Amino acid sequence: MYRFIVGVVAGALAAWYWADDIRQLETRTRRMRSKAADALQAVDERVEGFLDGAKEQVSTTLHAGQDAIRPPRRAD
Repeated sequence: MYRFIVGVVAGALAAWYWADDIRQLETRTRRMRSKAADALQAVDERVEGFLDGAKEQVSTTLHAGQDAIRPPRRAD
């Protein structure tokens, strides 16, 4: 328990000592985070288009397979 309390106190002192640096880091990384969010959106759009195309291709292939294995209808 003593180690835990010492760790909490040390963490609090470190946060207090470097608080200004931490705040500046927030403003410096804002542009990078914005670019990363834009990149994730672009990946999302590409993957969505790819999945739509893949879904259509799989559906077409499955229908062709069904037609190939379905027994012919008997003319009565």
